[in-house]
Amino acid sequence: MNDSVTNKLNDTLKELYHQAIDADKKLAELRSRGQAKFSAVLREDSQFITHADHFMPYVAELAEELEILTSTTEEEYQDLLSRMVHKIKLLAETLSQFMQLPSA
Repeated sequence: MNDSVTNKLNDTLKELYHQAIDADKKLAELRSRGQAKFSAVLREDSQFITHADHFMPYVAELAEELEILTSTTEEEYQDLLSRMVHKIKLLAETLSQFMQLPSA
């Protein structure tokens, strides 16, 4: 069972990776015009350790957690999986909302 969950998480992270590339390009474009002057994409209470002004570091943190997930005990697995799913959902929603914003 854990292998199928791990594979699904891996596929989801690949999708987030590609979305983060596009979002970071959009951020760079906005910043070149003096916009997007925030210091972190997600709030400090987001459960992410990462606090960055672009998306890719958040994806990297999730990738590191996926590596940890594959070598945990069953007890740790459930806790980490729950936290990871929450973080993936938050990042996916934030990426989606950001990409819907006008570029102008």
